[in-house]
Amino acid sequence: MAAGVRWEDLIEEVEALRRLHGDAICDADKCRDFNRKMAELLMKLEEMEEFALADRAMDALSVCNPKTGSHCDNSERMKGILERLKERVNEKTKEMVGDICP
Repeated sequence: MAAGVRWEDLIEEVEALRRLHGDAICDADKCRDFNRKMAELLMKLEEMEEFALADRAMDALSVCNPKTGSHCDNSERMKGILERLKERVNEKTKEMVGDICP
């Protein structure tokens, strides 16, 4: 795991991204902020060598297209990607806890 990264923190980070995306649907500045934070999460997951989770973050970035003065074209798709990412981080967290405390 990358130095200083806890699975519980990742769960919170993904949840914060879900909330931010909901706020960003009609706000280009928040949309760009969401895109930047998702890219940071992708880098963190790659550093942790959690490539399956990193692929989900990459999926999110591939459909995120911040635009000024326009509604998010992919909001429902992004919502689904974020939900799946959250589920997978939760599953991985449970696995890691199980490995630590059998």
